[in-house]
Amino acid sequence: MKKYRFTVLSTVLIMFMASGAFATNGMRLIGFGPVQRAMGGVGVGATLDGAATLTNPAGMVDLGGRIDFGASFFSPIVEIDGGVAGTFESDKGASPVPALGLIIPTSLKNLSFGIGAYGVSGMGVDFNFGTTITNTNYSLMRFTPGVAYKIIDMVTVGVTANVMYATMEYSMMGMAGQLTNMSSAAFGGGFTIGVKVKPIDMITVGVVYESTSWFQDFKFNQYVDGGTVNEDTIAFDQPMNFTFGVSAEPIKGLIVAFDLQWIQWSATNGNNLPNAMFDMDWKDQLVYKFGVQYTPIQLITVRAGFNYGKMPVKELADGTLAAAMQSGVNMAFPAITEWHITAGLGINLSEKLSVDLGVMYAPEAKVAIDTTAAGGFSGSVKMYQYSLDAGVSYKF
Repeated sequence: MKKYRFTVLSTVLIMFMASGAFATNGMRLIGFGPVQRAMGGVGVGATLDGAATLTNPAGMVDLGGRIDFGASFFSPIVEIDGGVAGTFESDKGASPVPALGLIIPTSLKNLSFGIGAYGVSGMGVDFNFGTTITNTNYSLMRFTPGVAYKIIDMVTVGVTANVMYATMEYSMMGMAGQLTNMSSAAFGGGFTIGVKVKPIDMITVGVVYESTSWFQDFKFNQYVDGGTVNEDTIAFDQPMNFTFGVSAEPIKGLIVAFDLQWIQWSATNGNNLPNAMFDMDWKDQLVYKFGVQYTPIQLITVRAGFNYGKMPVKELADGTLAAAMQSGVNMAFPAITEWHITAGLGINLSEKLSVDLGVMYAPEAKVAIDTTAAGGFSGSVKMYQYSLDAGVSYKF
């Protein structure tokens, strides 16, 4: 029985041993592109750049014609403190995350078309336990064609189709040997609807609904040491979220913005499936985003912000099998980061061309684990994160 329990725990581990290759709010980036990320991820009340195609498509009308291209180099540092079992650090390196937004005004007045291509979420760790390894990767890319229309001067609406492509793979030690689910891919779909209202010149309010991202099942050719080949299938959707945002421009050149986002993790990511080994059992998450942008002179724009979301994982450390199972998920996929501190700089080379830089730091967070009921160990898992962001914007 003890061996069986440990095998069950190991299965949980490999399915989710994919801690944020670029995960922050759960497994979702705090924001998209160097401008949003430098301002704590805001982008629903404040329309900042082409990433509006992802965060609030209603803002596309306000941007004119432009293209924004950038990338984030994101690195989470994950460590397991297993007490007498030792300390293990993930060898997963930095992950590049692409960002591309294009806005094109149409010949129809007050109607704009936009499309974005962004890395949205992901996870992955690489642990070497001496005699075995656990290596997993999950990544999600989203393409967002959409339109925005200004109904009246005060009200704008926008909608995008969310076309997605995700990949997943993992390898771990199971009862019969090293268990490997070879790389699988799945297409997904969903939509986003956004509204922006400008009651007075200095205030803008935004509301966005992003539907559940429905995916095909991931289908694997599973290989086990000894030559056994099986077929395995995993359902893995991404959650619905709802965001309210407000921004103000109290003086020329100064933008202050705040977003409040609710992410329904409890309904997706393997939750509530018959196979309990794949039940992440995450809680829903409230995320608070705050950002400031100021242009003191035409050449320079400075940005800063913070982002906070209480970890969605459930912490159990009472030595029971239920605690061991959930600890296994948390150890394998430590979506535990809560605070993010951000800053950035825009260099406006001309009225049309600018270069944007940003940094993000997430201080250490940790959660207790106890897998002794499944033949493991007790201790904690901890993680801190940092990223560097860069991009170029051109208005036409």
